[in-house]
Amino acid sequence: MPRSHEDPILTVKLEKGLADRQRLSLAHVIGVLDQIRNMIAEVGRDLQRQNGVPQPSGDFGLELIAGASGAVVRKGSITAHIALTQNTQAGLEATRQVVKTIELLDREELAGVDPRDQIDARIVKGLIRIARIQRLDKTEMRIALKGFGQRKPIVARFGESGMAAVRSLQASTFTVEDVTVYGKLIELADRDPDEDDGEKGFWGVLRRENGDCWRLQCAPADKDRVAPLFMRQVRANGTAMYYRVASTKLIVKEIEPEIDKDFDSAFDELFGSDRKLYNADFDTLMRRMRGDE
Repeated sequence: MPRSHEDPILTVKLEKGLADRQRLSLAHVIGVLDQIRNMIAEVGRDLQRQNGVPQPSGDFGLELIAGASGAVVRKGSITAHIALTQNTQAGLEATRQVVKTIELLDREELAGVDPRDQIDARIVKGLIRIARIQRLDKTEMRIALKGFGQRKPIVARFGESGMAAVRSLQASTFTVEDVTVYGKLIELADRDPDEDDGEKGFWGVLRRENGDCWRLQCAPADKDRVAPLFMRQVRANGTAMYYRVASTKLIVKEIEPEIDKDFDSAFDELFGSDRKLYNADFDTLMRRMRGDE
């Protein structure tokens, strides 16, 4: 379907490295484009939520545009032109945030930037995966966004500086020994997509009662012990590693089912334990708590 010239256009270009040989792995090219689509969708869903959309989809009708000859492969590079054809205002802002984050990460002065204010962890995760592909192919990515009536596009490069910045954001900021966390084991996988080093073992995700999710790194020998705990409430103990943008990781030493809480027995055991301190019965204490006396 022909697109209007008014559609915002995102241009993604992979160059250098294997691109100089005028060929790249199809899986790698699709992988890069898919990560860009995921980043735009993740940020876009947030924007749609803020704009009152009841069921945000993050779908902005991304469509590949062919050149005059129908080709996107040129000597020394592979280029894709992508049109945003639906919900374009939110889509344009989401894409702008992705491009501006890539631009920020490629700056040499990144060390002075507070990532909590300016770097979206969801975008960093996508760039971590793109960086893996670029290291294999020795390529770098250039990305440009041109919006409605915009004379000059917003341009960013994701090369050695950007990949180094992403790697630095993966480094832990501090470590705490002997940490115990409780929650539901909601995911198990043979690798962690957020780990660039491909550490040995297998991985899980533990969702705590407050909604926070921690990554669990488990030893290969614990597979038979951990697998039956999938989708159950567990207690996990180990070394916690905290990061600038990534979620907290727990290197698991012990993991076991969480003992069911018996609130009635706990009440029977503890009720009245501070009676001498407060010098009142239960009903009086409840009235005081409610402000009735």
